[in-house]
Amino acid sequence: MAGSVVGVRVLTEWLSPALFGRYKLAVAGVSLVIGVLVRPFVQYVMRAYHDAAAAREEAAFLHGAGRWFDRRTGLLGLGSVVAGAAGTAVAGGGPLPAVAVGLGAVLTLESLLSYDRALCVTRARQPAAEVLAAGPRWLVPVAVAGFAAFEPSVWAALAGHAAALAVIVGVRRWRDPSRTVRGRAADRPRGGIETGRAWAYAWPLMIGGGLSWLLHESDRFILDHYHGGAAVGLYAAAYGLVAAPFRVVTGAAAQLAYAPVFAASARRRGALVLPGPLLAGALATGAAGVAAVAVWGDVLAGLLLAESYRDGASDLLIWIALGYVCYGAATVFDLAAYGAGRTTHLMAAAGVAAAVNVGLNLWLVPAGGARKWKRWKKLFALALACISARLSHPGSTGVWNIGGTSAGSSQLPTLPSVESPSRTAYMSSPMYLDDSRCGSVN
Repeated sequence: MAGSVVGVRVLTEWLSPALFGRYKLAVAGVSLVIGVLVRPFVQYVMRAYHDAAAAREEAAFLHGAGRWFDRRTGLLGLGSVVAGAAGTAVAGGGPLPAVAVGLGAVLTLESLLSYDRALCVTRARQPAAEVLAAGPRWLVPVAVAGFAAFEPSVWAALAGHAAALAVIVGVRRWRDPSRTVRGRAADRPRGGIETGRAWAYAWPLMIGGGLSWLLHESDRFILDHYHGGAAVGLYAAAYGLVAAPFRVVTGAAAQLAYAPVFAASARRRGALVLPGPLLAGALATGAAGVAAVAVWGDVLAGLLLAESYRDGASDLLIWIALGYVCYGAATVFDLAAYGAGRTTHLMAAAGVAAAVNVGLNLWLVPAGGARKWKRWKKLFALALACISARLSHPGSTGVWNIGGTSAGSSQLPTLPSVESPSRTAYMSSPMYLDDSRCGSVN
């Protein structure tokens, strides 16, 4: 959390609002591609790992899945560079070639980092996952600011972003033995990814990823169209200052719950596992965060934002905080759906919230800048995301409810439940889900 907050301060100190806004737009474009074409398959790997573990095929699965993912990530990065070059030809030259290379590098490295961290999470290797999560929060802002200090341009900012990620990914791959599994396990035909299953699981998440991007990122492009890059920079600074701590806390809690929720769902052949205490914790910590922003918001803006950002961003903080309480609750319902393979539910929930969000953007953004528009729009949109997520899980009532499967959902077939070597780690976790122990889980 500290890295996220310090990172906002570093970026706003060294990047002007206009440059910061353009850089955040470029990163938002990368987020769209990752959300649609990368993260759905990462989620599949996280879920399928537990089926492989149940069949005692972890080594073969990790080896095959790593090669499968790396090949596709490389092709995706290359494709983004080619697309950028084509856009350069259409636009008639300019700085786009360098920006396209920077975007391709960031996209590739972010994808690889996302995959490596996801494997750590689903294998209950929390210290390694935390390192991979904290590293970019500290290194990326420093590298971006350092590169932009020599050349204040979007290309330089992207180059710094890619350089920081390259260090993290390089060290991780150097130290990770699962990429170089030796012996017969690596040659077993059942190892790796079954493409048909992967697509069956991922296609609703691909649509949902695009809808989620519309909910969280599209407003920046609409704001840029009507009010310019500086307005985007002011909004992005306020958003990063408040949203980053909320998302770090929410992500850390979900990270602890990923492995046990997925394992419990696999043992119950796709049953819905809703971690009620996690939901209560998300609401409680969110309320505490809102109270802190309400009391110390102006002080935080003065300390953590550069002077050119303070007046434009400070009055947005409380409304973004309120919205992220709803986001934290929606994340819990999403986690249950991921574990049960009900990815069509996620798509439906994201669609409702995204549609309202885009409509509010198109209505409110042209009439006023970030200050007037953002005061209640983000709160309303994220609250709707929470409500629609809850309504998409009608069988998940009570503290620890195990629902049945639903017809028409995109479910990942599971293998018969057997004792796996990794089960001991889940049972020792404070978030381990077991019907007989529901009262002791917190």
